[in-house]
Amino acid sequence: MLMKKCALLLVVLVVLLSVGPACGHPNIEAGLGEEFSLAIGQKAIITGEDLEIRFREVSEDSRCARDVVCVWEGQVVCLLEVRRGGVSEEITLTQPGLTDQSARQFYQGYFFTFNVEPYPEEAEKPIKCSEYRLRLTITRSSSSYINTKN
Repeated sequence: MLMKKCALLLVVLVVLLSVGPACGHPNIEAGLGEEFSLAIGQKAIITGEDLEIRFREVSEDSRCARDVVCVWEGQVVCLLEVRRGGVSEEITLTQPGLTDQSARQFYQGYFFTFNVEPYPEEAEKPIKCSEYRLRLTITRSSSSYINTKN
């Protein structure tokens, strides 16, 4: 009896851990050209395309905080899992610091226009993982662009 309870508890624990940081963040559906926002762990399905994007993590945030003067603007780097045609691949998106402008990156026939929020306001106040949001707009590239990965 005790063994069955332990096994059940283990199964529940594994299920909870596999859900991970996406708890409380449902999948998002968005069309091409439509801006959407993802929390870490959250997934977006691009309607009309065979494309899914999951915001995995912020692997680096060295952006210069607004309350200090820096010799380098820094950058924020996000890791995404992109699933297209049943194939999953990890890509990184990098946005420079000290700008409110969105960054743009090409990936397999699509442009990812993005902005990572919030921007660091104070050097002594780090951003919590739960606070990060990746604002994205996905568009198709025109046929005049060379199909290379970034």
